[in-house]
Amino acid sequence: MDWSNARTQVIVIMCSAFLMGATMGGCSSTPEPQPDPSKKDIQQDSDRFFNKMSQEEKGHQAPTR
Repeated sequence: MDWSNARTQVIVIMCSAFLMGATMGGCSSTPEPQPDPSKKDIQQDSDRFFNKMSQEEKGHQAPTR
């Protein structure tokens, strides 16, 4: 084995080990948990939902005679 071939193999092995370590380290971190929504957030979401539903209901009602 000549010097250039051995040096190339060492560089390839070192780069591969670095990339594997970086990938494993990046994938192992856990995301921060989301906080629970407050009562105000829940109320606002439900108000928007019911307003949207009432608008859709008005648009789909059959005309009355």
